[in-house]
Amino acid sequence: MRLKDRVAVVTGGAGAIGGEITKLLAREGARIVIADVNTEDSGKLVAEVKALGSEALAVNADVIEIDQAGKMVEEALARFNQIDILVNVAGGSTGPSIKTKMDFFARSEKTRGEEILRLNLLAPLNCARAVINHMMERRRGAIVSISSTAGVIGMMKGVEYSAAKAGIVGMTITLAKEAAEYGIRVNCVSPGIVGTERVFKMAPDRIPQWEKGIKLGRLCQPEEIASAVLFLVSDESSYITGQNIIVDGGLCLGPEGY
Repeated sequence: MRLKDRVAVVTGGAGAIGGEITKLLAREGARIVIADVNTEDSGKLVAEVKALGSEALAVNADVIEIDQAGKMVEEALARFNQIDILVNVAGGSTGPSIKTKMDFFARSEKTRGEEILRLNLLAPLNCARAVINHMMERRRGAIVSISSTAGVIGMMKGVEYSAAKAGIVGMTITLAKEAAEYGIRVNCVSPGIVGTERVFKMAPDRIPQWEKGIKLGRLCQPEEIASAVLFLVSDESSYITGQNIIVDGGLCLGPEGY
């Protein structure tokens, strides 16, 4: 087991991508703190983690708020006495946390920009701030944040989302520089279009078009994002820090024949 005796905090840990990350880290021996506002799904996932032979704690925390990010860390330490891994998954361009619709920037609502930036950039910053001093004291730790190819090549009707995800890359690089001397590694993963249930429901008619623009010809699976995260939090990547690993099937490689 690659993560035996380690404790991992996964924000958005009950979602489609976060859930796969949670289960994979648990299978590799990590004890898991599932931080999510969806208490029903978190409870179900705790039972799944226990069935895998590991331990799990569900924390109801909206990490957009700095005090709730702190509460999440306090509850994790009260239960497990240590945090070795932080995975920032909570985010998104649509869904229950984002109350306004995607639109072109010229006609988008100001409130949408604020919601997007808080969820996708401020929340990971809050969580990193809440855990960094504990990791520095222990002189070890791994932080991985989920960014997006939107932060690399942009996304139509997603100016604020693309800006926030690009900010995750900047946060990762800079925190990696500051934390390296304490034995803490900081990286991020940028998924392309992930084939979650929500994506299939939201835009079923656009999926063939998206697949045509992806060199491998299909959407990413949540399990493939989880595998990249596992690599970055394990000792297999012990000499990797400050990197953005793009997991997109070739989406960012440009148009056919170029």
